[in-house]
Amino acid sequence: MKKIVVLGGGFGGVAALHTLAQNSREDELELTLIDKNTFHLFTPSLYEVASSEEPKVNVAIPFREIFPKHVRIFKDSIKSIDTKQKKVLVTKGPPHPYDYLVISLGSESADFHIPGLTEHGLPLKTLADAIAVRNNIRDAYHKAQEEGRVMRILIGGGGFSGTELAGELTNYRRRLAKHHRRPRDCVEISVISGSECLLKELDMSVSRLAEKRLRKEQVVLRFGEHIASVTEHSIKTDRGNTYPFDVLIWTGGVRASRLPEESGLLTNQRGQVPVNELLQISGETHVYAVGDIAEFIEPETNAPIPTVAQVAEDQGKQAAENILHSIRNEKLVPYEYRHFGYIVPLKGHYAVAQLPYLHLSGLAGWILQQLVFLRYLYGILPLSKAMKRWNKFEKELL
Repeated sequence: MKKIVVLGGGFGGVAALHTLAQNSREDELELTLIDKNTFHLFTPSLYEVASSEEPKVNVAIPFREIFPKHVRIFKDSIKSIDTKQKKVLVTKGPPHPYDYLVISLGSESADFHIPGLTEHGLPLKTLADAIAVRNNIRDAYHKAQEEGRVMRILIGGGGFSGTELAGELTNYRRRLAKHHRRPRDCVEISVISGSECLLKELDMSVSRLAEKRLRKEQVVLRFGEHIASVTEHSIKTDRGNTYPFDVLIWTGGVRASRLPEESGLLTNQRGQVPVNELLQISGETHVYAVGDIAEFIEPETNAPIPTVAQVAEDQGKQAAENILHSIRNEKLVPYEYRHFGYIVPLKGHYAVAQLPYLHLSGLAGWILQQLVFLRYLYGILPLSKAMKRWNKFEKELL
């Protein structure tokens, strides 16, 4: 029986393990997942948790709801990967030997060596991060009210996470103001971005729609400035400007998990493991890397492909299929990058969507976002459970 170990239960890891479990017999493969959590986190909805008065636990889906009973799940921290001995060393238990390994460890917040950022800024990468953001906003709001002043929330980064968070925080501001019978302008929300627009990865028309939406909600947008240093309650930019804050949320950069680099694997400057067209790492035909941890160079553009959830999901499936092909002595299939577009929710029933041949905004964009979410749930859960979670998620949003 071949031993297959998957490291990390994010989009790539779940897709890989789910594909393996669905396309093999119980007595054919020994399937193992190692993750520091017992659940799969739907990270695109973390901003919902960060801007909620109550934690939205529905963004966390227990692994046991996703995988059949014969899949072994270990809640543990990974110490290192030993490709020579073909085993994974963990903190609590004995090493996990493998015949095939899938590395799907995702990314972590990167501070780019900005002085004071780690000490005084809040990342938004995990469920614990999101709850910490929510709690800090709540405490800072009460303190500002007691002192009779405006509470300032500053978001560092105008990419997808920062833009989505800013939009949802305007809802949170409205709820806070209504509950405490205060005017909305008692909370200032601002975004600072080093680029000259929001969502620089998207077409300018989509970027402007997002900018217009946030400005309408009285979000302050500051473009063309990078955070140079951070103190307890203010930032200084590379233009010499100083901006005060009560809560600083950093969404301005990520890097790959440090484990492959610390294990002696070849990595790039962002900590990613370069992979070939089959998603195998250099010199290791039995080790695959997928998602944020992997650097895949698109042959036509000779540029790295985006590190987004859909890419991780597709790569996880492809890596799993190639492992099955390898075990069954079948020809391996190269991974082909497919661009599906982007959807950015911006408060309530409003989203902007950039698809290959179509742009949507408003309610149509939001409906598309919900359908995409349902499709994803149905891909990893039985239909009844997928519908139940989707309905529950919708009620939480409302």
